[in-house]
Amino acid sequence: MLKTLKVNRGESKGNGIQLGTVDSESVNRRLKFEYLRVKNDHASKSLEVFTQLASHLQKPQISVMEMIQDASGVLQRQFRLRWVMIGLKESDGYYRYLVNTGMRDDAWAKQRSKQYLLKDFELSTENYRAAEISKLTRSYLEEDNPLGKNDEGVVNRPALLKAKRRTDDETLEADFLDTLITSPTGELLGWIEYSGTVTGKFPDAITIRHIEVAASLIASAVILSRFRA
Repeated sequence: MLKTLKVNRGESKGNGIQLGTVDSESVNRRLKFEYLRVKNDHASKSLEVFTQLASHLQKPQISVMEMIQDASGVLQRQFRLRWVMIGLKESDGYYRYLVNTGMRDDAWAKQRSKQYLLKDFELSTENYRAAEISKLTRSYLEEDNPLGKNDEGVVNRPALLKAKRRTDDETLEADFLDTLITSPTGELLGWIEYSGTVTGKFPDAITIRHIEVAASLIASAVILSRFRA
């Protein structure tokens, strides 16, 4: 229970109304209480994602691999996603998945062996069809991107493929979202790929915005590592 604010009565003014005053202890107590209350709600806790990722940028030597592994884990846990994978452009010009959280080992082994070119990240390609959610994020839906028999092993739960979608916020097994990791000049540095939530729903708009900010922090790490190499 909150304690009653300590109030001192001031002198009466000419109109007969007494004005109260509040001491500094009461002000500081209220500020601390409000901070602790907000710190523990879900919206505020999600900001810890950025604090954790930004700490990598403060190190004398930035390990991009450590940062993206940390990012995949914290994003998956904080936003209750079933899985997260992060890929980057490597020195040979190909884009490859490098880290994951939540994927089955055999599914990850198949994903890890894939490689992409820049043209593969266009909204419509020979193999994929995406819908643009924002400048950085697009959705890939199972109905628009049916998997061949040989590709069914790349998903965590192949037995759930070809289920029927009953609501527009429900995810199917092969649905996923990509958030691009880009430089200030628009160079594609990599991407964050993620599933729906553990409750079978798409991430909400606030979650997607958080992941876009995380992508920006990863981009900073990639660029800084180039200068410090």
